[in-house]
Amino acid sequence: MKEKKDPVNGALQHAGEPTVVTPELLALDKERVTSESEISDEEFLFKLNGVPCCPRGDLSTMTGPAKTGKTNVAAMLMACCANRRVLGFERIGEEPLKAMWFDTEQSRCTTKRILTDRIGGLLGGGLFPDEQFFVFNVRGHMPKERIEMLALAIKTYEPDICIIDGIADLLDDINSGPASVELMQRLLTIASVNKCNITAMIHLNRSGEKLNLRGWIGTVMVQKSYEVFNCDKVPKKQTFSIGLTFSRRYYLEDPMYYEYDESGLPIVTDEPEGARNGRKDGSAGKDENRSFNKEFTDEQASDAYLPWDFRKLFDTAMGGAASLGYDELEKRVMGLSGIRQKQYYYRVFDAAERQRVVKKVLDKSGRVAVIMLPC
Repeated sequence: MKEKKDPVNGALQHAGEPTVVTPELLALDKERVTSESEISDEEFLFKLNGVPCCPRGDLSTMTGPAKTGKTNVAAMLMACCANRRVLGFERIGEEPLKAMWFDTEQSRCTTKRILTDRIGGLLGGGLFPDEQFFVFNVRGHMPKERIEMLALAIKTYEPDICIIDGIADLLDDINSGPASVELMQRLLTIASVNKCNITAMIHLNRSGEKLNLRGWIGTVMVQKSYEVFNCDKVPKKQTFSIGLTFSRRYYLEDPMYYEYDESGLPIVTDEPEGARNGRKDGSAGKDENRSFNKEFTDEQASDAYLPWDFRKLFDTAMGGAASLGYDELEKRVMGLSGIRQKQYYYRVFDAAERQRVVKKVLDKSGRVAVIMLPC
């Protein structure tokens, strides 16, 4: 049997220092991750269109412009805790989950109506399973009181998922950097200790950029969250969508589109024509491939679907800049390459990230930017 080494004493001896092990050093060593560390994989609660989401013990963010269905998507997640499948969401485990909804924005009357009508409607009627749902309306309390009530509620009722609608109301000032960092660290600790997922909702800024969340708290949420859901509404249509703008592990190729039936309940629908330049799969078809700028393609590329010289393409688009805004880079790359479909561009950018050509960062204003990585 392989003898287990003491990494603390070993490192000190290797460095030629006296083996004085302090309590602080022992505490630090407990946080070390090595190739032999026994660490469990993430445990996801749901799938969205087949892609795992909402990891236990971590944070998720749900964003989008105002009136684009964020609360409705939260209702779908809660209903999925009781029913195995709700529209494009599927609960991974067979056992029902306990859900908590922490409403900071709406009236108590509205909160109850959402619980009984929207969530109850998605459950299909019958006796409402109140023992699975812990819903609190804290609009009448101050921000500091709300966060303490949230911590107490999660510790007491032990939900599998807690949805905060919305997180901005847990702060006196959403543009306070220190307060935003402290709040997100507090939520990370609560989620980790209680082994639940916390999904927090926040509006986008008016610019509409998918990762430009409101206030300094929005900036920190992008940094700390495992994933970011984006809710949207198709222009000039009564069709809504929910997708994954960002995930630390998975890529969601197709968002879920839904409409409302005559009874006011959401139902899955096909992608409306024109939502992504008329292509349902978001891929590059033959006609688009012919329009690519061959100056930036690689004939020797192993993947005919992504035939790009990623470094040449993105380096040219950057134009020598140390960093560039995410949306500005998107415009430049699409203009240079001949790519016409945004969803296909997202695939190109993801591939460039995986090949360590580019990397997302936050600029001095807290906005998402991109830098080139060295060869």
